[in-house]
Amino acid sequence: MKIAITKPELMNVAAADGEVYIGGSQEWYNDGWHKKAGCGPVAASNIAWYIMRKQGLSPDYLNLINEMFDFVTPGIKGVNTSAIFIDGVLRFASENKMILTPYVLEIPKKKDNRPDGFALMDFICNALNIDSPVAFLNLSNGTVSLLENWHWVTILAIDPETMMTDIIDHGKMITIDISEWLNTSMLGGALVYFI
Repeated sequence: MKIAITKPELMNVAAADGEVYIGGSQEWYNDGWHKKAGCGPVAASNIAWYIMRKQGLSPDYLNLINEMFDFVTPGIKGVNTSAIFIDGVLRFASENKMILTPYVLEIPKKKDNRPDGFALMDFICNALNIDSPVAFLNLSNGTVSLLENWHWVTILAIDPETMMTDIIDHGKMITIDISEWLNTSMLGGALVYFI
């Protein structure tokens, strides 16, 4: 049985073209660098969007991703650490009178130092059980072809028995086997959620 955020419909973004997307896409930025490096700010925006909409607020999604880029700002290597991501989200939250506490699970490059699949599943389930989407940094996709390397996505649901995980990326829902990623990623990454 899947564990998921309670109101996935709040992740829907109605675009000017009439399409409804699930979360946002870095392709929506106007600037070329933003389009190339904007996955971190978009994942942060997805989380902020969900929190704000649960509170009854109606932010404009395009304004949100553009504002978030000023807080979760990619450097030459993008937003390649959880620390950069968390710092930016907390500064955004402070500026917008939100109080957030971050939780992070680092997935080291060295496979012997990584948490096992149970710890990974528990981390994701803990977040989803308190209705918090999870930002997922994937530095290397391993054998999971649906994931892009060096990329942030947002986790909305997981099946604890199969580890099949629903993520949103580029405004669409994708299902991946996150245990396959854990076992085959060459560089690891991180998972982050906020309460």
